[in-house]
Amino acid sequence: MIVSGLFLLLAVGHLALASVGVSQIRAGASRMFLLPTVLCTTLCYDNAVLALGSTLGEGRPLELLSVPRFVLHAILTPLLVLWARAAMDRAGIPVARRRGVQATAVALTIALIAIGSLHVLQLDLRPRWWAGALRYTDVDGSAAMALPAIIAGLVVLAAGIALWRRHRYRLLFVTAAVMTLVAGAAPVIPVLGNAGELILSAGLLGTADWLRRRDQDRSMVSQ
Repeated sequence: MIVSGLFLLLAVGHLALASVGVSQIRAGASRMFLLPTVLCTTLCYDNAVLALGSTLGEGRPLELLSVPRFVLHAILTPLLVLWARAAMDRAGIPVARRRGVQATAVALTIALIAIGSLHVLQLDLRPRWWAGALRYTDVDGSAAMALPAIIAGLVVLAAGIALWRRHRYRLLFVTAAVMTLVAGAAPVIPVLGNAGELILSAGLLGTADWLRRRDQDRSMVSQ
């Protein structure tokens, strides 16, 4: 029950972040808030299902609730490649504006979504207990199927490094680095990987807000 409680806390954390994103979008903030907000909403659902697993028990209801977890990850996670390029563009990093870089980001995103979608079509979900928490996992999922999330995370990390080097802005780099470090332990300690996702989500929203404030400052200077 303790681990289930941790997943519930992570769900609440993502819900809080999603609420911040929604308030910014309603206030007319830039589109950079959109993907992080959608991801936070998705991860809120993800962690809520994991929190409820032991309560619902093995069976069709929990299995059906688990399917969207894989579908949403397959579709949304690769979009971070486009978001990272857009963040560098908004931050005035010239390489992000090159046509070759833009085309590569689009092609990579499409390829990663295709790989993830293929994984979803071949899902074979089975119940698995871990530290008192119950979840449905894909028994045939190989390390290769984790490739989209790994590549997208590395692209975000690269964007964080670029922002750090050009503007001394560290938040995206630090949160992406934490996510990269804990990703390796996620298959063994699931709650650790999910905690890393919460940290990265905060970094994405924080970076979107930094870009918003940067744009406002530049607008004031130009007036």
